[in-house]
Amino acid sequence: MPLNPKLEKLLETDFEGIYSMGIDKLREYYAKSWDDYKGEILEVGSVVNRVVKTSKRDTPIRIYYPKAEGPHPAFIWIHGGGFVLGNIEAYDYICRKITNCANCAVISIDYGLAPEHKFPEPVEECYQVTKWIFNNAKEINVNPDKIAIGGESAGGNLTAVISQLSRDRGEFSIVYQVIISAVLDLLGETKPKSRVENAEGYRLTTKRNGWFMQLYLRDLKEAKNPLASPLLADNLEGLPAACIITSEYDILRDEGEHYAKRLSESGVEVCLKRYDGIIHGFFNMQTLLEDARDALALVCTKLNEAFNK
Repeated sequence: MPLNPKLEKLLETDFEGIYSMGIDKLREYYAKSWDDYKGEILEVGSVVNRVVKTSKRDTPIRIYYPKAEGPHPAFIWIHGGGFVLGNIEAYDYICRKITNCANCAVISIDYGLAPEHKFPEPVEECYQVTKWIFNNAKEINVNPDKIAIGGESAGGNLTAVISQLSRDRGEFSIVYQVIISAVLDLLGETKPKSRVENAEGYRLTTKRNGWFMQLYLRDLKEAKNPLASPLLADNLEGLPAACIITSEYDILRDEGEHYAKRLSESGVEVCLKRYDGIIHGFFNMQTLLEDARDALALVCTKLNEAFNK
């Protein structure tokens, strides 16, 4: 399918020039770059900012509560940004929308970014925050039997890894996982064709993905570790049911679809949807793309189904 014409102006941006501005300025630019796409601030029941003490750092989280009384089902959200960029604010609209549409609490994690916090620090940090949520469910007014997790891009990677760790460590049980435009094979060990077909010209390039991974990993050999590249895990049985979203003009398309196939073959219930004519990062372009709104509605539908089983 041809590229959605609504993306043409965005793709005129000199992204390579932007990446030369330095990490601090790049993070500031990235955070502001979503402002035109997020839509109006939606009213929810309440919003609470907290800090969770982990072994890695004091981790800020933001809890969005629906207007109904609890205890609430909960959806843990992990933001994207290549493990280097992003924050809670960039996905504030997304979290508010899910809170209202799925009638659940949404808990957004502001995990430590690379290169200050390299692999596996964000993995363990997000895992410990998730464990804290389960252990303190009563205090934060959520139902520990109905907790799901999800994220976009790097956040989708961390979602998949934490879902695998929750199965392997047996300390808590996640009921559903949402994986959106995720990097699941950090350096392309599985030779995804989309990294060649979409290598340049669609915002996230194959070259730039390598730059993110160099910042995230201490040694590129770590990319073969399933805690870094969950697609490379030997065993995918017994994982939570999943909603996996991909887009046609995304270098990460094939690894998401490969992961969906492997999950399904392992007996895991999977909802896979590809958005044609669309690029990486589209999920947060809510005011620009009907596809983004459709994807968000799909996530809410799948969460409602999971929470009402």
